[in-house]
Amino acid sequence: MTKEELFKLFHIEDLRDLPDAVMRILDGPVEARNEIYNELIRMNDYDMSYDWFQDLYENELSERKQKKQDFTPNSLGILCSKLTNQAGSIHEPTAGNGSMIIADWWQRCRNKIAWEHFPSQNMVTCWELSARSIPILLLNLSIRGIMGYVYHGDVLERSIKMKYILLNRKDDTLGFSDIIKDPEHKLIIKQAIYNDDSRDIQ
Repeated sequence: MTKEELFKLFHIEDLRDLPDAVMRILDGPVEARNEIYNELIRMNDYDMSYDWFQDLYENELSERKQKKQDFTPNSLGILCSKLTNQAGSIHEPTAGNGSMIIADWWQRCRNKIAWEHFPSQNMVTCWELSARSIPILLLNLSIRGIMGYVYHGDVLERSIKMKYILLNRKDDTLGFSDIIKDPEHKLIIKQAIYNDDSRDIQ
């Protein structure tokens, strides 16, 4: 994906406007969001194994001086996933754009047939302080059908600006997740006992 393609897709002229443009898409109609998601997947040659925004973001939008942000290379994310060989839920206290989560998600997915990998069995809880990173993080996780909780806040102080729930209602690795704002921090994901075994929130 080139910078020009990204600008055209999100109707921006400056990369600093990307987080706000992404958040407008995420807050808008789900049909329009899904069209953007499908176009992003196409523009990146259907390769979901890495964070498509990392290079652009790292070079032009990072807040290294103010917030000591640094970025995890994709190769390190893959190595950590292979070394831990995890199953079950993930906790990521400093998620950034989600590159470590994506690397782990990819390793888990590629070891199974798509219909044998269930997002509800691989839930994520992650924190991120940067308002610039949150929209990209939400996009990166929801476009991959990941389920869980995203906290915009300070993990050390446990102060929360906003909690988001990622809900993959059909528990389908090939589907997208809904993004639900939870400003009161009271909602949890539960498995509803329906005929279609769908997931819901309570």
